[in-house]
Amino acid sequence: MSSIYQPVGRDSHSTVQVGDYLYMWGGDQPGLPAVHNDEEKQSICSVVEVCHLPTGTWVQKPTTGGPPLGVQAYAAAVIRNEIFFYGGFCGHDKCYHNSLYSFNVDTFNWKELSPTTSHHGPKMKAGCGMVALCINDEDYLAVIGGLGPIDNNTPPQPGAQYREEAYQRCNEVHFYRLKTDEWTSPTVTGDRPPPINSFTLTSITNTTAILFGGDIDQDNESNDVYTFEFANMSVKCTKLSNPGGSVQWPKKRSSHSSVLINCSSGPYLLVMGGIGGYPTKDCWLLNINKMEWKKLTKIPDSVTEMIGHSLSVWNETQTTHWIIEFGGKGNDTTFIEIISSTGDLVVQSVLDINEYQKRRIKDILDKKPQKGDLLRLFKSSSAHYSTIGTALDVQVDDLLHSPMLASDKLILVFQRWIDSNRGVTWRTVLQVCEDFPDQLGQAKAEVEGFLSSDRARYNY
Repeated sequence: MSSIYQPVGRDSHSTVQVGDYLYMWGGDQPGLPAVHNDEEKQSICSVVEVCHLPTGTWVQKPTTGGPPLGVQAYAAAVIRNEIFFYGGFCGHDKCYHNSLYSFNVDTFNWKELSPTTSHHGPKMKAGCGMVALCINDEDYLAVIGGLGPIDNNTPPQPGAQYREEAYQRCNEVHFYRLKTDEWTSPTVTGDRPPPINSFTLTSITNTTAILFGGDIDQDNESNDVYTFEFANMSVKCTKLSNPGGSVQWPKKRSSHSSVLINCSSGPYLLVMGGIGGYPTKDCWLLNINKMEWKKLTKIPDSVTEMIGHSLSVWNETQTTHWIIEFGGKGNDTTFIEIISSTGDLVVQSVLDINEYQKRRIKDILDKKPQKGDLLRLFKSSSAHYSTIGTALDVQVDDLLHSPMLASDKLILVFQRWIDSNRGVTWRTVLQVCEDFPDQLGQAKAEVEGFLSSDRARYNY
């Protein structure tokens, strides 16, 4: 397990879950040159890190088509098999972007949808939020807030507010209509957030989202909650603030991360880490239906103290939810298991990547072996078909004097065992090998090697 591959550490990045895979691109990372663009930067930014969630296995894959230049603190959202990337900081001087790119997870190809320009569209900025919408069966992206340069930027959006310090914060709200490839400015009503950046914006449904935290000036963060209801060319904002008293409420923060957990008792927003003058070192759950916060315990400070990290959620079952944290400090991948079977959400375990992969191997032991795998692993032990069959409690007497080849007899033994449906697991296979070490020692080594392989983790 010491040779497990993990991506280089980074912050100001995103991880996006599509199916059973996690996709990670860019971020502020060691060796990234502080230039607008050169071969070295292109080389670093032209790969995507992919994590196969059922196994916890990371691989690095090349991409085609040319990635965005806004490599840090960009916004990301997914629609089916495409991940969209907006804006971001280039990594040098005051170079920010307002480009929109799509990344296809099937072809690993980048496509520029809207180039960086100072003439129209949202501001060139970083630290904004983006969510995917489906309104009247049409796909949209909504981009909210952010921070960017004061000069040489796009014209102000009517109705939006801007706060200028060393940089310019905004509370812009823009729609991008994928059908027509155009930016539009919806009508915004209700409790619009102030100019803000480095918050989290998380989808609840196809037409609603929730914002938490963020920087509202150089020395002040927020812990307000805003919900957004999106309709055709309109957005309604609703604010919820800490009422004080004995009510549980998270600290003010920015550069934190959030995910949505959907379970039988409703949607929950999980918020972890960030900074509010100092690292917050905590994790909170918001029951969105009741708008009630609850602090989660049993998660060590080494996991919750992260700043600029990423979080994603993988719902393995209806009641088992894995929260995957990466970056912020170092290159550790942490897997947090949350169980919702009781109607409440409870932290079941917190695992590093080594522990998670070992856990997945243990899970494989209770899976049903495929006959092809059994025959390949026991090929050198076919002469012991009778020992194997007897240990598996299947009929072998009719095979003892048969003229069939030993390999064919072994095929029948495994087929009879699978058909019996009695204890047909890899755990049983290993136990048989351990019970007969002289005859099946080599087979045991083959089985153990296979169960710890990527092939087994992918197949089972």
